[in-house]
Amino acid sequence: MPTLNIQGKRVKVDDSFLQLSPEDQAKTVDEIAAQMGVTPQQAAPEPDMAPEGQQSQDLRKDLSNLSQRVTAQPKGGIVGATDAFGRGAAKMAGLGFMDEIGAGARWAGGKIFPWQPEVTYDQALAEVRGDDQRVADAHPVADVAGGVTGALGLGAGLARSGLSPTAAVASRGYGLIPTSVASAVEGGMLGATQGFGEGQGSEDRLSKASSGGKTGFAIGAVLPGVISAGTNAVRRLITPNTIAAPRQAAVDALAREGVDVTAGQATGSNGLRYAESEIGGQAAQNAMDRQGEQFTAAALRRAGANANRATPEVIDDNFRRIGGVFDNLAANNQLIPDRHLAQDLGAAWNDYAALVPQNARAPVVENMIRDIAQAANNGPVDGAVYQAARSRLDRLARGAAADPQLQEALFGIRNSLDNAMERTLLQTNPRAVAQWRTARRQYRNMLVLERSVTAAGENAAQGLISPSQLRNATVNVHGRRNYARGTGDFAELARAGESVLKPMPNSGTAGRFRAQNIGTGILSTIGAVGGTTAGGPVAGLAGAAFGALTPRLIGQAMMSPTGQAYLRNQLLQGNLTPETRALVVSALNSLTAAEQPRIAP
Repeated sequence: MPTLNIQGKRVKVDDSFLQLSPEDQAKTVDEIAAQMGVTPQQAAPEPDMAPEGQQSQDLRKDLSNLSQRVTAQPKGGIVGATDAFGRGAAKMAGLGFMDEIGAGARWAGGKIFPWQPEVTYDQALAEVRGDDQRVADAHPVADVAGGVTGALGLGAGLARSGLSPTAAVASRGYGLIPTSVASAVEGGMLGATQGFGEGQGSEDRLSKASSGGKTGFAIGAVLPGVISAGTNAVRRLITPNTIAAPRQAAVDALAREGVDVTAGQATGSNGLRYAESEIGGQAAQNAMDRQGEQFTAAALRRAGANANRATPEVIDDNFRRIGGVFDNLAANNQLIPDRHLAQDLGAAWNDYAALVPQNARAPVVENMIRDIAQAANNGPVDGAVYQAARSRLDRLARGAAADPQLQEALFGIRNSLDNAMERTLLQTNPRAVAQWRTARRQYRNMLVLERSVTAAGENAAQGLISPSQLRNATVNVHGRRNYARGTGDFAELARAGESVLKPMPNSGTAGRFRAQNIGTGILSTIGAVGGTTAGGPVAGLAGAAFGALTPRLIGQAMMSPTGQAYLRNQLLQGNLTPETRALVVSALNSLTAAEQPRIAP
């Protein structure tokens, strides 16, 4: 008597069982499984190969069909979804040949293992495809997700392993047209392979390979152009304004100084800067005022001043403070003359004499050098004498702005004295050197600030230092060469401010006109017409008024913290590299080829 093996237990069945239809046999197995406490999905009846009863080949076929019917019931929950995902991924990654591979394994199992029923290859293929379809129908979302993952993974793998024609062309730096040709070839190859794998029978396989190859070729040809345009559009949507590297460096320098910049200033977009200026309203004005004070405070810190406006009181107080440091150090130290001092004084005179004719030379230059030399010839110079000479030189130099050669000569003599005092302190009082150098640096910087705030302009009169004023003063006081080489305390700050904070032209340019009237005419007209049509003249006037308010509403949104953050963000700075685009194209070619059988008519 034949038996069935259900979960390791043998169950005898009589000959009448073999006469039942497959549906009735399945019901009988379900009833037996229920009596045994086993669910139908777990029953998995297999033909018993024990020598008790030799089943006929027909019985083995019937029981194999019955076994497949019971075991192929899709599993539910996360287990079933995982199964569907894995099957979908394997199917797409295998270009449609995974069912053939699975059928071959099932057919070979029947030949090798005695407990597995023998089936033909066509039967095994039908079983595998049937199983896959039932699982896909039970979990369609997981099946599609797995298919997309498998197809994209295949394309990315081909690109990274060097087997993608698109990636090979892109890696050599070719343009869009050669890349499109390579993508068309790749899409055609993948489409033909996928179609052949999905077909059944030689005629069907060849037909699907032909249609798949044509479709893949056509789609592959347009993918590079579509992706290029699409990625640029997405990039502009997410990051509307990109910042060039040199400008970003200047923005970063200002940020380190505590100077806030607007989105228009950070990105350098003229349209955005005009919009901020013209329709930003009070928020934009407040930002400019705050920015002017922050920039001025950064400049004043270089002279040891803690203020956000360079008012006359701030300038005078800082000069007094620095002068007090010099007085205190000079009162407690003598200047020891050396050969270096004589050489420096001689160089100052030679430079002045070479630039100014004898009849035009100011006597004060020669007189000051002679007075210093005579005092030095008598031995160490008293600190009070040094400080008096230094103060006089400094006062004369600051008053000689109209005569650049005289001013430079007087500053040169003063620097000769200061350098000699520093050399003296290094020998006699090293602990005071740091304080001395700080005072000297701050004093030089105060000369720059003094020139900056005495320039013409409303902001300068209010104690605000503009980048242009700071740049000009730095060049005049510290020297053009030092500014060009980036040396000195003000070079980086002045350059960064000049490149980022400089205001747009005040004339009635087209940019300002567009910003002032953004959307006004069109939206006012639409609002008037729409309002009149819907609600009469009053509604039309309301619509026109709303259109006229458009610039103000846009300006408020633009100057809000959220608007500023969006307009200056750099999340997608720059375009995708050719290699990345090739990777995307190859992955989409694989996905297109894999999905063709699903969407084919």
